[in-house]
Amino acid sequence: DLLRKRRQWLVLVLVMICTLGSMSTVTFGGAYVVKFFEEYAAGTVIIVVFLEAIAVSWFYGMKQFCNDIREMIGFIPGKLWQICWVVISPVFLMFIIISLLTTPMEIKLFNYTYPYWTKVLGNFLGTSSIIWVPIYMVYKIIITPGTLGERISTSITPERS
Repeated sequence: DLLRKRRQWLVLVLVMICTLGSMSTVTFGGAYVVKFFEEYAAGTVIIVVFLEAIAVSWFYGMKQFCNDIREMIGFIPGKLWQICWVVISPVFLMFIIISLLTTPMEIKLFNYTYPYWTKVLGNFLGTSSIIWVPIYMVYKIIITPGTLGERISTSITPERS
């Protein structure tokens, strides 16, 4: 309710923060900044996509997901799509994640090799966006009543709105 009253100010502050943050990409060193974010953001996005694929196809359920798609487009996707969502996509995403984690990242642009502190900062930035997933999982298990098994079962069951 507080943010609704000051929505215009909130939008102004967000636009200013985004504008100031993006200014570094249009300066003389902008290519280096873009390369830095490109290298460290991609792995995080792939991890989020992997978790979403698992959540939708395994926890939400392929049958329910296909029924939702039928409501949207009028027909249920074929078996090949369902196999891709349940097995093939998670396996390929897991392979990409493992290869990202096991390959040492050596960032170079033109003749410049990034110093060690940028690797630390990049890993911190990448982790800061994905860390909220396990934090919320632990929080959800803690606040849910019941035994540990019941809490986990309830936590992975889709909520009805």
